Amino acid sequence: MTAIDEGRELQGWIADDSTFGARLALIRQRMKWGNVKEAAEACGLPTESWRTWERDGVTPRKIVEIAATISERTGCDYGWLLAGRRLSTNANAATVG
Repeated sequence: MTAIDEGRELQGWIADDSTFGARLALIRQRMKWGNVKEAAEACGLPTESWRTWERDGVTPRKIVEIAATISERTGCDYGWLLAGRRLSTNANAATVG
């Protein structure tokens, strides 16, 4: 282990959820699906599509519908899956005071 590796180990790590594909990978891990095929089938989506979204970073054409389907099947937060952050459910949260 190098000094750089030791420094990283002390600082910890943060899961990358900056892309739709990265969020799919996190969902797959959370649901304990062993592979892309298992994840896609559980969500009723084509395996090759899921693989392309997750591995190649391609955004689905119908991302709103696909995010809703995955959210319904997995219980993950729809806003996070769609946009990388939670969407506010409180109308007052958007109001500047």
